[in-house]
Amino acid sequence: MGLVRKFRICGLGAVFILAVLPLKAQQDAHALVSRMVDNELNAQKHPRYWMFRQTSQKGGSTQVTEAIETTKCWLSWPVSYNGHPPTPEQQKAAKQELDRLVRDDHARRQNRAAIDQDARKSAALLRMLPDAFLFTSHGTQQGNIRLSFQPNPRFQPPSREAKVFHNMEGTLVINAKEIRLVSLSGRLRSDVTFGAGFLGRLHKGGTFHVEQTKVAPDDWETSLIDVHIAGRALLFHTISEQQHQINADFRPAPSDLSLAQAASMLEKKGEKASVSMTHCCRPAKEIGDASTPPQSFLTARAAQAN
Repeated sequence: MGLVRKFRICGLGAVFILAVLPLKAQQDAHALVSRMVDNELNAQKHPRYWMFRQTSQKGGSTQVTEAIETTKCWLSWPVSYNGHPPTPEQQKAAKQELDRLVRDDHARRQNRAAIDQDARKSAALLRMLPDAFLFTSHGTQQGNIRLSFQPNPRFQPPSREAKVFHNMEGTLVINAKEIRLVSLSGRLRSDVTFGAGFLGRLHKGGTFHVEQTKVAPDDWETSLIDVHIAGRALLFHTISEQQHQINADFRPAPSDLSLAQAASMLEKKGEKASVSMTHCCRPAKEIGDASTPPQSFLTARAAQAN
């Protein structure tokens, strides 16, 4: 075999190897994301129920609540509105809503249906991940695998929600040990239109960010949701989704807890937290300690799939 021919064959082999390496990396990343999605969906089939504190910032206002998950519905009680304890009128409305959920089976079914609908949408978007995007791994840091993603041009989104999601590019972080979702961040690459723009348009640059936190062995719960998306809908109605939620202080809900017991527990804990907030936010001369700063509780809960 001539020397020139040997170099030609070696050169072709190198080109082949260089072409295969990115494909192999893409396949490995796809397999990792698929495993993560399977783990998340399996976890949703065996939910645990929690008590937690929820902060929701939306439309220029901030609400902090105590909440309890049960199999029949989720209950909540206000701790503060815009940094102030709830007024007697707000507490009365919260009490009426608790009583309605405890006594009214139809109200409980509506509450549960809304939670389940959110769960189905979240599961559908999760299932999309491996096929809707192309992933590139950027190594492991502090026990987490970091991947960037961009839309897979071969994927055809089956719904409007999927169309918006598929138009995102961003970062996916996966826990390397348990192969669970740590965070997912995305940004709209371009405007997303519906009906050639006549039915609606979401503007380029909109963002979302979701985080999960391990709160117990084999249990990861949503700890942060941050959404900033704007656009227009039919008849030039302005769309503005500005949502910020933080979840924290997770405590297991007793498995034998009745709805009436849950409501009573929630009301007492919420009222105690409101009283504590009132005390800590009074002027220092009234509480006798000028060094004690006002305290705020910025924690929240996003709807978790059941």
